Amino acid sequence: MFNAFTVLPGDEGCPVVIHVPHSSRLIPPGIRADLMLTDEELADELDEATDTATDEIALAALTHVRVRPTIVINHLSRLVIDPERFRDGDRAEAFGRGAVYTRTCSGALLRAEPYTRRAELLDAYFRPYADAVTDAVENRLNACGRAIVIDLHSYPEKPSAFEDSSAPRPPLCIGTDPRHSPGWLIAAARGAFASLGEIAENTPYSGTYVPLRYYGVDDWVSSVMIELRRDTYLTDPAAPHPGSIAQLGRSLAVLIDAVGDRAADV
Repeated sequence: MFNAFTVLPGDEGCPVVIHVPHSSRLIPPGIRADLMLTDEELADELDEATDTATDEIALAALTHVRVRPTIVINHLSRLVIDPERFRDGDRAEAFGRGAVYTRTCSGALLRAEPYTRRAELLDAYFRPYADAVTDAVENRLNACGRAIVIDLHSYPEKPSAFEDSSAPRPPLCIGTDPRHSPGWLIAAARGAFASLGEIAENTPYSGTYVPLRYYGVDDWVSSVMIELRRDTYLTDPAAPHPGSIAQLGRSLAVLIDAVGDRAADV
């Protein structure tokens, strides 16, 4: 049976959950049939939309950490469902980029509008994935007294059509939330990835993932988004550079250990 996601349990004393939602290019055939793109157009769209090799970076970190984090990896392309959107009423819906995309990165039609299978995909893929991440965070809360989500992403060097083309695009964008991203967590992210050079907060992307059960209500759930500009570790849109992946894995491990140590002291 196909597993749409994997949850890799960490060590019992580690409060960290690494969240990898957009690393896959996989689209099941029954869903591919609904996409209004040629194979060549779809390949280009996946190049632009996929956070290529962020799963490899997460796994590379395991070689270097003192205490292993929990890792949640989505095995489906975000063109199937985007697990980081709100199920209903997401502001990205206005661009056809809500939980089930109907528009491409360029604004062209991806699916028929309205898309009649939206509820089906949400029930089949969005809801189970959201439940799995929520359970992983709950497990860390119960075991450690707090949970720290590191939301791992990447983005292209050039902006997509729906983005603000004037927004800075540094090698690392740190996404934060006013309630769930404490200063010590942001500082730890900056320190761990300092070798990348320029680091900015909430540009070109903002915010970070917190399961809805805890969002805005539980201060023991912290989160920070790591957005890596892809030209820092890819040789082309779909080909990671092994040395760069290894280095980013080491940097992520530094962040995991730093926040784990801080959580143990609080």
